[in-house]
Amino acid sequence: MANEELGQRGYIQKGELKGDGFGAYEQFNIGATSVTELVKAGLPVLIPSKVPFKFIEYKATKNTKNAKVDRLYVDRRSGTLKPIFVAEWKQATEFNDEKKKKRACEQALFDAYVFGVDWACATDGSTFIYIDVKQSIADGMLTVDTESRALTPAIIEDLLSPKTSLKDPTDLAKKIWQKIWQATKEEPKACLLTFVELFMLKFLSDNLPVEQMPRNLSFYELVTGSNDEFRSKHGQSQIEHYVKAIRPHVKSLFPENTIVVGNEPAKFFGLKSLTSKTSVINGFAFLRSTSSESAASFNRIFVDILKDLDQFGSLTRIDPEFKLRLYETFLKNTPSQQSLGQFFTPRNVVKEMVRMSRLDKLPDGSLVLDPAAGVGGFVLEPLLMDGALKGNFEIKSGKPVSRVRLVGIDLDVSTHILAKANTLIHLSDLLSQPTTTLDALNALMAQTFVLMNENETLGALEFPAKSVADVILANPPYVTDGSGVYRKELGHIAGTRNGTDLKEYYAGWGLGLESLFIRYISGALKAGARAFVIVPLGFLNRSESKSKEKLLRECNIIASISLPRRTFFNTNQATSILVLEKRHTIHDERPDVMCAYIRSIGESLDTYRLPEPHKNDLKTAADFFIGMHDEDEVTPAMPDFIRVVGADEFDANSRWDVDRFWTEEEKVALGLQDPVVSEGGFLAQASSHLEDLMVEIKALKDATKSSSNKFETFSLSDTKLFSVRSGQRIRNVDIKANPGQIPVYSCFKERDTIKGMVSEDYLLMNNFTIESPKNPVVTIAANGSVGAVFTRAERCLLTDDLIIVEPKHKDIDIGYLAIAIRKAVAGGGYGYEAKLFRGRVEQLTIDLPMLGNGEFDVEIQKDEAARYRRLEDIRKLISGFGTWGREVKVS
Repeated sequence: MANEELGQRGYIQKGELKGDGFGAYEQFNIGATSVTELVKAGLPVLIPSKVPFKFIEYKATKNTKNAKVDRLYVDRRSGTLKPIFVAEWKQATEFNDEKKKKRACEQALFDAYVFGVDWACATDGSTFIYIDVKQSIADGMLTVDTESRALTPAIIEDLLSPKTSLKDPTDLAKKIWQKIWQATKEEPKACLLTFVELFMLKFLSDNLPVEQMPRNLSFYELVTGSNDEFRSKHGQSQIEHYVKAIRPHVKSLFPENTIVVGNEPAKFFGLKSLTSKTSVINGFAFLRSTSSESAASFNRIFVDILKDLDQFGSLTRIDPEFKLRLYETFLKNTPSQQSLGQFFTPRNVVKEMVRMSRLDKLPDGSLVLDPAAGVGGFVLEPLLMDGALKGNFEIKSGKPVSRVRLVGIDLDVSTHILAKANTLIHLSDLLSQPTTTLDALNALMAQTFVLMNENETLGALEFPAKSVADVILANPPYVTDGSGVYRKELGHIAGTRNGTDLKEYYAGWGLGLESLFIRYISGALKAGARAFVIVPLGFLNRSESKSKEKLLRECNIIASISLPRRTFFNTNQATSILVLEKRHTIHDERPDVMCAYIRSIGESLDTYRLPEPHKNDLKTAADFFIGMHDEDEVTPAMPDFIRVVGADEFDANSRWDVDRFWTEEEKVALGLQDPVVSEGGFLAQASSHLEDLMVEIKALKDATKSSSNKFETFSLSDTKLFSVRSGQRIRNVDIKANPGQIPVYSCFKERDTIKGMVSEDYLLMNNFTIESPKNPVVTIAANGSVGAVFTRAERCLLTDDLIIVEPKHKDIDIGYLAIAIRKAVAGGGYGYEAKLFRGRVEQLTIDLPMLGNGEFDVEIQKDEAARYRRLEDIRKLISGFGTWGREVKVS
């Protein structure tokens, strides 16, 4: 009996329908249950009386109420069951016959219409045919999608979602990275490599056809069934199956030691051949350090992470913002990066440097080179940008083809692996093309990212390219202390490299690793070609003239652009973009130099990196540079932070930074520095600050502290007194796409920091709740700046990184409640490893002052809140005074 089938398969739980987990959806395997019986069991379907389609091969049942489907997929995320997809499973023999295959497709269409869904699948387990139900009904003939991947939750999501919808997995990455770190205690880079490895498994399972990622070797095999069911089927845990079977399979798809076809890439560096030594994965922190066996104790957290990825859904259309910022976010805290002088370039800087380079104007066959590529920002970013190299790569006849050759070099193996994985993510659209083969993708990655680590000290410097690059984009590592090791290593190299004696080639080009890279870059440029290079301030200001003479003999300086401090995540180092142009002869006339003093790059220069699109001097400078050097462009008016100076200002005996071209008064007017004050003025201002501070301290000490005869302890879980809830999840991409007047607050350290401003109409249309001034609340940061407590009494949106406490009793003062919660949080030792999500907040207790009659003492609450505000004002005065004392310039 049909209802027996529902019961036997466990689909009736507590009188309600409950399917098997299928990503964010549920699946019912119910070939013997009719739609009528499912409706009786609680499935919300309005059964049509007929299906308006002329079936040719399939003999449709006359009574649609008797329709049965092999697999039904539903979505419960809105709170109720919603049928979204059906599938008909047939024997392989039936798919060998075209008539029988068409019959299966028509049956799937019939079932889909009866169940009220827009998509259906007919499959024999190896071939998957997806039918567009609406279009088929409208056309009166089967309309089949070009999609051919195996049926997964990602496929369903992709078919149901608009083709233009993009997903940002940044929050997912942070969540999973944190779990990996907590379990392994590895450094950020190792945790990132592990996240990328598992992300790639899901990504490949969502994007590759079943022939390349068969079910038993895919991500979805690992998330099907319970742990016991999996062990019963495979004789081992999920993590063991991954390490022993799936991981080797992924490596076989993207093999190590792939030989670069053709000798042109090798010729760039004077080599006979090039071999790509790595796969796209090789960093799994859950492996024991002593063997390739995975620690069994990690299986629980491993499965937990897989479930997070599964619930997130499809990884076929990924937001470009994620593709670069992922690496910035995690690698910024890696200790080894700073010692190596590696500072990953923010995307906003990459973007403007790419725009200035005018890659779209390059002739076919040109070479764009980055000799210190890292995770590949300068190489891959142009592929996403209009007016750069969008659509540069194609696969034709099983081989990669490109209009412009892109090559990035690095010596760090793990960073190189990240760059190759990053390439696959950037080229996700290419994966779905019918002409694409894995061999072609491997060849493309091998020729695009070159690992040069034969000499692990020198890297790319060992094989200098000679007059081959049309554009160079680079942020080379910069190290002065200990840089002697590089020159010593150059002296020990026997013979020549690319026909060059390295010791002689790099001699006299200055101190620091960046100086060696500048020599490499100058030599690699063709005549007339340009390089856009990020250098530290120390490189520009060195007084030694010999190295400058060498560079000026080969190149013109055409721009020096000072970047603001904190442009890079993990250094306060002052940096600039130096733009070089290779000279044709030493007699060429030198052009004028554009100088710019950048104050903003389109995002906040703090930990949060919040978008600030209306504050972007770098974009304005890029526009001016393009207008200045491109005859087809109109040069915009020169803003106050740009100067154009003669080439003689950049001779071998000059500083090459831009500070000298602005007066002190002009820098003050631009907001680049505070006014210079005299010694007397400084002392007078300091005395005034101290007097104000002492007045405030004395006033607070003299004030009579409120007291109460009685305090009682209450738990925030007391629902009569408090409502504790989480904020609402909203994505950065949604805020950007729907700008408006409602501020969005999240887990930031400062009260007034916002995530963005969003449209009220968008929030109301998507059922968000806007906070009201009539119901003031206290917010607690559960993530990020864990434990930061603020009051909110305004119209705003609070994100799900905040826990919200709303007093339900009229005599609980909101200001006092915030103070009491701050004390409870401070005493609880909460932090990044012990976050304050809702369950922990509800466990907090606070003391409330009481009157003798059992009522809350409102006056004392208000007095205490006022005292705390004054104390906070004093702390701000002290902090501001210290900052002023450090930064004020005294003449």
